[in-house]
Amino acid sequence: MTIQEAKSLLSNIQIDYASIPYPKYLHGNLDDLENQYQKLNAVKDQLKDDFAYVRLLNSVTQTLERMRRTSGYSSWINASERGINKAIPPVLRKANNENILPFHWESEKSGELCSITNGYWSAKNYMVMDFVGYIFLLKSGGDKLPQEVSPLFDGFDSIKKRELELDANGNGDPNESQKSRYTISFSDKHFRKFTKMKMSSSSIFNLLLETSRVEFKLAFPVRLIMGEGKKGKPAMEEKWYPMNVYSRLFEIACINTDVRKDGIVQKRQYRLYFNTILAELFVHNLLTRNYDWVNSDLYNLPPSAQVFYRRFLLHHNYPKEQLSMSLIIREMNFTDKNMTNLVRNLEMNTLNPLVRRGLILSYEKLEGLNEEKYVFVLPGKKKQEKEQG
Repeated sequence: MTIQEAKSLLSNIQIDYASIPYPKYLHGNLDDLENQYQKLNAVKDQLKDDFAYVRLLNSVTQTLERMRRTSGYSSWINASERGINKAIPPVLRKANNENILPFHWESEKSGELCSITNGYWSAKNYMVMDFVGYIFLLKSGGDKLPQEVSPLFDGFDSIKKRELELDANGNGDPNESQKSRYTISFSDKHFRKFTKMKMSSSSIFNLLLETSRVEFKLAFPVRLIMGEGKKGKPAMEEKWYPMNVYSRLFEIACINTDVRKDGIVQKRQYRLYFNTILAELFVHNLLTRNYDWVNSDLYNLPPSAQVFYRRFLLHHNYPKEQLSMSLIIREMNFTDKNMTNLVRNLEMNTLNPLVRRGLILSYEKLEGLNEEKYVFVLPGKKKQEKEQG
């Protein structure tokens, strides 16, 4: 398509979009706007420097996002704890079943050597921790978000002391008094409601069990109070604590509440115990509001798109983000040595789904001083504090 043809298309879409009454998300046709969005995205290369094009693309994207929300496209929002998203990379089982565990990496933020063993980590495991974290917040606040910041730790010394206590009692398998310190209970029904995933009871149980068994030795970002801030509120700062032992995120127990005559379990009730140092750091961050909000429809995107959004975009409100190719490869744990294939898969399976979902407005690959980089234009985020029961 020529520049003139692209500009003519832009003009026609501008006229159609301007004719939709306000508020546009209530009066627009979802299918028509989806079609306009696809046409706009197709002429990105010709019009990416045209201000009118960028403004219209942003407006259509945000209208689509709101229409999807109000039409039931997304009907639940979960709290996603930042430490998990920042500290844990995806570690996937190889196609040939080659054992790569324990898997080691160097933390980009702290420079500490980290490792994972006794299991792999994928988009579904991140999803489990979103669900688990939100259930914990609702329990702590009495079926709503806690009103006050209530940290477990006041600094690295208190974390270290607790880590030693738990390790002395067998980190991950303490006695009953410690075991009941932080717990949550829920059913299969809760899991399906919060995640919008149509999973059988057995699939839910297996995913929870798999997530509970993975062991980590991490540099973990912890939100700590560093004095008094504005209006008398505590000033918070993120510090990366280097764990000294392997630790799990929770322990699990369950009761079968509905079993068919043939022995198939149809319903289960679960209890999770946050009884390790990593689990308590996770709880601490939740209680200091160190989390972001994600829509449950994120879980329907391709796994690499979900992980990319968590690792690089979810935890900030910048209008633009710039990432080097080497950083993307390292943090996403990409292993394809063919750079042409890697870039194609990155854009097709990771970036384009995020653009279609409105989580990225646009992106551009540029030549940097020493390597290629991507520049992303991102939508603004509004603070979401839903009280969901």
